[in-house]
Amino acid sequence: MRILGLFDIYFLIMMLIEGSVVLSVDVRFFKKSGVVILSRKAHILGWASIIIAITLFVLRWIFLKI
Repeated sequence: MRILGLFDIYFLIMMLIEGSVVLSVDVRFFKKSGVVILSRKAHILGWASIIIAITLFVLRWIFLKI
């Protein structure tokens, strides 16, 4: 349970910003460069970081309330 204590609101905000930057900047850059495979991977990585951050924050909220 100590590890879940690390995923606070600051972590969530930082990961949401990081994921949105990857989705908006990196994906567009790779598409313009013609590297479609890296664009797809960046798209998946951006969404994955956002989903994982939200999941960990919710788990922290659930288990630390108990």
